Amino acid sequence: MRHSVNRRKGRLCYAQTGYNLSMPTQRDAVRTYYDQNTSLFMTFNRSRRANNIHRSLWTNGTRTLEEALNVINEYILREIEAVAPTQVRVADLGCGVGAGLLYIVPRLKEPAAALGLTVSPLQARLAAQSAKSSGLSTQVHFLEGDFLSVPCSNETLDAIYSVEAIVHTHEPEQYFREASRLLKPGGTLILVDDYQTTRSLSTEEVKWLKTFVNGWHVPGVVTVEKSNSFAKKYHLRLVKNEDLTPYLRLRVLPRMAASALLAIGNALPIRHAILPSMLGSMALQQCLSMNIIEYRFLVFEKN
Repeated sequence: MRHSVNRRKGRLCYAQTGYNLSMPTQRDAVRTYYDQNTSLFMTFNRSRRANNIHRSLWTNGTRTLEEALNVINEYILREIEAVAPTQVRVADLGCGVGAGLLYIVPRLKEPAAALGLTVSPLQARLAAQSAKSSGLSTQVHFLEGDFLSVPCSNETLDAIYSVEAIVHTHEPEQYFREASRLLKPGGTLILVDDYQTTRSLSTEEVKWLKTFVNGWHVPGVVTVEKSNSFAKKYHLRLVKNEDLTPYLRLRVLPRMAASALLAIGNALPIRHAILPSMLGSMALQQCLSMNIIEYRFLVFEKN
């Protein structure tokens, strides 16, 4: 069943127009990964007042984990506020459990209803429950769906953002095409994600990058330059590019110890998605410390 977005008193209205929310086979692994791991991710989050499952950033003046988890939300909030003073229409593509939108929307001035989309039915359900308990269920709507085929009409959104999400697709170029379709002229696309360095990699570096990609199901890790080339094809101009890596608190093991743990982990007969996720997390720390991967904040404007 398809859902299209219509305007009615500032709310999102979903009309039935034949949209099929079933996921392509290549995305089944990502859906399973999050359905199996989300509860564990939230358990490992030591802050009960910030349910974000993205990374924390320790910028100058950040004192608590709750503040660090919301630094990214503050970055995104400032960009959205610059788009329209009131009635701004926002979508979080790859919204996880919805914590980002539930932080951002109440801080906007008279926003229109917002949309959060996640591939995981578990995450969509948890996000909807959080919206209800926060009294925001009429302002923020969460759906299970594919961010390469978003249930909104053309040029209906002022701002789109994705945090640690676009890397999960095999088709990052199609993400930019879909974002451009959805954005109004002058609209903003905000991305916070991992990007590969442009330099050549050694055999060891390739090993860690592949472990990260396979463990976290992130085949869409590309360079900033590649992302920008995709964006340009769909009339999206890069206006901001900030390296956030220095604000991460990395937990890097000595390389020999990390390699030994990787060998042991690969040999274990465990089938649950948490094992490759843990190996992928370890590999990501190695990739960030070795400058194989950079954690970046990108902002694009639709021409």
